[in-house]
Amino acid sequence: MTSHEIITPTSWDFRETEELSMSNTYEKEGFLIESANKQYLELLKKDIENAYLDFTRSYSKINTSLEQAHLSISHSESNELRLFIMQALFKGTNFHRNYYNSAKHIIHNLCGNELSMQKRPGLSINLPNNLNDVLPIHADTWNGVSPFELNVWIPFVDCSNTMCLYILKRDKYNRRIKECNGLLKLSSDELFDELFDDLTWIPIEYGKVLAFDQSLPHGFSVNEENISHWSINCRFKGLHTPYWDKKLGEYFMPITVKNCTRMGMNYQHPDNWI
Repeated sequence: MTSHEIITPTSWDFRETEELSMSNTYEKEGFLIESANKQYLELLKKDIENAYLDFTRSYSKINTSLEQAHLSISHSESNELRLFIMQALFKGTNFHRNYYNSAKHIIHNLCGNELSMQKRPGLSINLPNNLNDVLPIHADTWNGVSPFELNVWIPFVDCSNTMCLYILKRDKYNRRIKECNGLLKLSSDELFDELFDDLTWIPIEYGKVLAFDQSLPHGFSVNEENISHWSINCRFKGLHTPYWDKKLGEYFMPITVKNCTRMGMNYQHPDNWI
């Protein structure tokens, strides 16, 4: 074997070294952490900070850093703040474009380059000790979401301990699938307690991107730290892969439609030549 040859699962697997490395980690662990494109990440954070500033001005509140939002925002206002910022961010497509570009190399390596993207990404604001901000344990595929999707999750503050997303890693998920029956009959709290010892909380710093398999059980517990959590998750998928309940044109929009696809969609057979 020469230094330029790459070991792949089959002779028809033409993926290159970086893609194979990312893919192997993602397949084994169920998630992957890589550096974001800083230029685009800073644009995203600035948009969030500006929207947060508009909210505090509108409600005559003190403006703080994102990490200290809990000093200005009460627990009961957390969801109102989240909806206000989402409305500001998603008026056009600039935020979507910057989001895609901030994690483009990860998305291309794991998902492809002819893509559709979630129209309204999800913003998480988890204030310290706010029970209303808990995201119960779930897997998106349990509710009609396509297993062909990639969830790209970007934090806008450093996340550690209970600020982190937790996940049931793939090996433990596969073991539980073999050992257990009827777990989906449990309530969310009961399922969380049942799986607790096998869950992994994923620490991640601002400047990094987490891509994870949303078919694995995951969620957010109560933030017991003294810093507010801010993150956004957005789903990407191969344009031509199955959509299940989340449809193209409704939940997803095409973002990188290649020329052959565009031409094929507009093709007209010359029937009158026959």
